Amino acid sequence: MQTASAPAAGPVPIAASLRNATVRFATFTAIDKISLDIEDGAFYSILGPSGCGKSTLLRLISDLIPAAEGEVTVFGKSTEEARLAREFAFVFQEATLLPWRSAIDNVRLPLEIGRSRGLNLPVSERSPAELLELVGLKGRENALPHELSGGMRQRVAIARALVCKPKLLLMDEPFGALDEMTRDHMNLELLRIWQETGVTILFVTHSIPEAIFLGQKVLMLKANPGRVREIVDIDFPYPREIALRDTMEFTRYSARLRQLLETC
Repeated sequence: MQTASAPAAGPVPIAASLRNATVRFATFTAIDKISLDIEDGAFYSILGPSGCGKSTLLRLISDLIPAAEGEVTVFGKSTEEARLAREFAFVFQEATLLPWRSAIDNVRLPLEIGRSRGLNLPVSERSPAELLELVGLKGRENALPHELSGGMRQRVAIARALVCKPKLLLMDEPFGALDEMTRDHMNLELLRIWQETGVTILFVTHSIPEAIFLGQKVLMLKANPGRVREIVDIDFPYPREIALRDTMEFTRYSARLRQLLETC
């Protein structure tokens, strides 16, 4: 007896697409002819030497800088259209919270700005209070930024980024200034948030272990000018635990990425 074959999988939806994308600053080419598709719902870590264009890549996708050549789309829209539709949100290395506003009022800020401008913004199904609970800050809603640790402030920044229900989260070394223990904890929290929300994440880091631990894929860029060196699949199941970093397979990934980094 023949068994019925599984239906063919359809095309994977694309969150962000770059085709021969080039960025120049005066006579300096920061990114040169990058072509890349980021799958919807994926978690990409981005690694590379200083000056390879990691942050520039995020800024290009987020419409903060224009492409000199090529095309960039986000969920099938131009980067400007995607920005206006709040398809993505950006989390920087510094939390940049307003110091006179409480944690919950910082999370509400994008909604208040949108309403004041008459914009019809998408809104998360979770309230600002629920988003603070999602990032582990239940009970600290009324705390001012100076009353929060660095890790807590970054949690508020992540909650603020999620309040307009982005489908793509761009994160530029958000945990780079944290101590190692706090950084490990934030890594675990970010993976939990990613799995709960289904948001696509592009995460820039200088840390090889962090890139491996977080990402489904590691996008390695090379410098002078910035180009894609290689995309490495990370074949570890989720959820992941910190003890994963002590395994031989993790060590092998680290050695491979370090070798790639040294040839960038």
